Amino acid sequence: MTASSDVFLGLDLGTTTSKALVRTGDHRDIALVEAPTPWRRHPDGRTETSPEILLDLATRLIHQATSLAESAVGPVRVRGIAVAGLAESGVLLDPAGRPAAPVLAWFDRRGHQQVDRLTAANPGFAELFAAKTGLPWDCQASIAKLMWLRDNGQSIGPGARWLSVPEWIVHQLGGDQVREPSLASRTGLIDQNTGDPWLDGLSAAGLPAGLLPPELAAGQCAGRLRPELAPIGSAGAAQAALTVAGHDHPVAALGSGAVGPDELFNSSGTADVVARSLPGRLDDRQRAAVVGSGWSAGSHILPDTTLILAGVRGGLLLRRVLTSLGADSPEGRAALDRASLAVDSLPPGLEVSGAGPTGNDVAIRFGDDATPAAIWAAATRYTAAEIRTLLANIERVVGPHRRGVASGGWTRMESVRAAKASAIDNLRFSPITQPGVTGAALLAMHAVSDGSTALADFIVQASRDTDPIALHH
Repeated sequence: MTASSDVFLGLDLGTTTSKALVRTGDHRDIALVEAPTPWRRHPDGRTETSPEILLDLATRLIHQATSLAESAVGPVRVRGIAVAGLAESGVLLDPAGRPAAPVLAWFDRRGHQQVDRLTAANPGFAELFAAKTGLPWDCQASIAKLMWLRDNGQSIGPGARWLSVPEWIVHQLGGDQVREPSLASRTGLIDQNTGDPWLDGLSAAGLPAGLLPPELAAGQCAGRLRPELAPIGSAGAAQAALTVAGHDHPVAALGSGAVGPDELFNSSGTADVVARSLPGRLDDRQRAAVVGSGWSAGSHILPDTTLILAGVRGGLLLRRVLTSLGADSPEGRAALDRASLAVDSLPPGLEVSGAGPTGNDVAIRFGDDATPAAIWAAATRYTAAEIRTLLANIERVVGPHRRGVASGGWTRMESVRAAKASAIDNLRFSPITQPGVTGAALLAMHAVSDGSTALADFIVQASRDTDPIALHH
């Protein structure tokens, strides 16, 4: 009988696509699969899906990735599975543990009326919310979604539970109901001074005190994979350790090697996200200042570390500009990339704008002398300048970062790398093409250790295998 290889599986359930990666214990990637995240988009702007559809997606990705791994290396034994993903979206469970509502997309604007009503009833709540939770008081946080569900017929009383999407998937695969800190930080229900549920906030929102499950840090074993879900042909997969890897951005920072104190990770996908680690915990005044600078503050997956986070829709803008220039094919993209590197000064009057936090619209102003290369150069410089503005705002609050690491699809273009390097100090580029699932797979490895190695020590060792490379012109 052929011996099986021990492997570790990371899942990243994202906004646009979801992915699964199978890795060996010596950090070799042997299988990667992905699929569109199945949102239902309604004409009135609502975007949602169901808990059952997300569970089906996760189990399909696990089976497909495992099958692909076995076709590459022969029999495998899945030792650990870690699930990362989007944060503010979650699953409401009734007292019997059954899903009671659809999963609202993190960007769905339902809840804005509830936010406005609570603000009117309690004029000081927005400032208190920012200071305690590290989030802006708007409809993105889970608390707003929960208030909307309650006001639209859902019973949210004693015994109800709220799990983020990755927490729900781990629970359904066989794990306990747990609260991972980086995901819980995005709910608006956690007092960041203590890491415990913010009881005054829950009360003000009309939500029960026991809505969130007990805390369990990223990379800690939450249970074992249920036997009936084990991939066919995978020896011992039913004993796979399960863990909640956490919020996709800090997990991707781990996957790219940006794990040191005061290090900055720039994820360059549809959203241009900047995530920075800060040693220790901020106080109320500091958190309020972070939010006032256009950032948020919560728990990192790293021990004793704060995550500050901000972003613009830079990748969305770049994709729309590429399409408008007729350069969205691989060949057209490569030619435009090369040509834009020769652009020095932009032609007078050429302007590109529209990234911002939402990036819903792109505006391009140009005259007769604006070539496609110049327009593309203007777009890359504009998105980089938006990031530079975010960094300037936050550095007035927490000081400069020590090192930056960038990763993601847009960083494969030399023009984008050059623009980013001009905007972000001490920037390097990671060779890891899928940092989110890479970080999740690393945390699956840690879950198998069952706590015998401290997460901080494990991360230091793992980061040696994901050290980013410097930018070379």
